[in-house]
Amino acid sequence: MDFLKNLTNRQEQIFALIVKGLCNKEIALLLGISENTVEQHIRSIYKKLGIRNRVEAVRLYMESNGNPL
Repeated sequence: MDFLKNLTNRQEQIFALIVKGLCNKEIALLLGISENTVEQHIRSIYKKLGIRNRVEAVRLYMESNGNPL
């Protein structure tokens, strides 16, 4: 997944959890960080990947794996 190469390791972790359907609170608890920090990472992820929301994140992930929605 070449599109992930611009993300930090933490951003990659958070992207994977978004794709799995976890909400910000669940991500924060799982990673031991604040919800605010999760939100900051998500904004950075969206900007780097040129997407606007979780639906587009899942679509990007699925299309990169040859599974168009």
